[in-house]
Amino acid sequence: MKVLVISSESPEISVGGIERHIKNFINYCRHRNKDVIFLLPTNKEESSERMGNVLVLKRSFLYFNYKRVFNRKEIAADEMKEKSMKFFHFLLDLFDKEEIDIVSAQNSYNGLPPAYSLILNMACFSRNIPLVLRAHSFAKTELQKSLAKDLFWERIICVSRSVAGDFFSKGADINKLNTHYLGVNIREFKPGANKHWLTDKLKIPENSKIILHASRIINGKRDVLKEKGILVLLEAFSHLALKNQGLTLLIAIAEPPRRLKEEFRQALDKLRGYIQLNNLEGRVICREFKLEEMPFVYNGANIFVLASENETFGQVYIEAMACGTPVIGTNVGGIPEIIADSYNGVLIQPNNPSLLAQKIEEILYNESVRKEFIKNGLKTARRKFSAERQFGLLFNYFKKIADSKRRD
Repeated sequence: MKVLVISSESPEISVGGIERHIKNFINYCRHRNKDVIFLLPTNKEESSERMGNVLVLKRSFLYFNYKRVFNRKEIAADEMKEKSMKFFHFLLDLFDKEEIDIVSAQNSYNGLPPAYSLILNMACFSRNIPLVLRAHSFAKTELQKSLAKDLFWERIICVSRSVAGDFFSKGADINKLNTHYLGVNIREFKPGANKHWLTDKLKIPENSKIILHASRIINGKRDVLKEKGILVLLEAFSHLALKNQGLTLLIAIAEPPRRLKEEFRQALDKLRGYIQLNNLEGRVICREFKLEEMPFVYNGANIFVLASENETFGQVYIEAMACGTPVIGTNVGGIPEIIADSYNGVLIQPNNPSLLAQKIEEILYNESVRKEFIKNGLKTARRKFSAERQFGLLFNYFKKIADSKRRD
């Protein structure tokens, strides 16, 4: 079975959840000798790289200067037309050269201009190739809803039951909806990394207790500092910092794409302003980390906290669990599908700084609770959310869809 995976996000450009999923997907396919073509965007020279049975194609027609999108400016019509035509002809040529059995489009209703979803549907329909939509986020606008529910997707594969429920409530066919979770590479994210790497990096005492938060701080015009629970965490930490002098709050920030450097600087200045408002200068550290550094970051932290107002899934919780770091999340979106309250972590309602402070303190200083969360978190990550397991289930599902299409 030959699979074509198309994504508007690439690990070469950014380090969000979809990008980490693509990185894990490529690694899995390489090690499992799966016959897969990845079509990814690039803002550099176009390239084609073969790694065993895996072919990674990087093409500029999938890349758009999202600085304009970020600032709500329309993409130039000439650029849109030229890139759309290149995309369409490239797909048809690829379908003629390769015996593609199934196409998986990653979040195309949200990550690409609307014309691309239409083009992709037309190209697959013309060659009778099953096309599945991999849904990583909620469909928020009317156009996104229409692209998700009204086109010829063979299936809509959601990253959580929460996303699937959201699609169903917005009119998607229940018979097309399916949930397949994201996975974490437990060969990279695992306990045992140098515990002192992080304190050395941050230049703080080795006996410091570190509360870790990791997320983006920019996402279009939205107030990510509030959405990701950073403001609530700062308020909770301000209560804890007064009586626990050995505590440090680390806000690990995803490296921004070069195209959004200015927006990133503005968001970082705003974050530092909130830190100052809470009188936490010197107690809160904001630092950018590369994806390959994150296992060391998780291993060096004493607790991971992401108190979001909503999350479609929450891959960072699994990464923390896989490294033996206890977690606190919120009882929203797809998070309860990962965290079972009082079993492998803690779930609280969003926007409750006093309760958040109480739960952080309990995990940091109650050793029996802490050990139980670490043990069960590791079990959850390894047994349920390993990339090996999740991608294996996904490929079985792809094969079922492709075989069914051939019989039609």
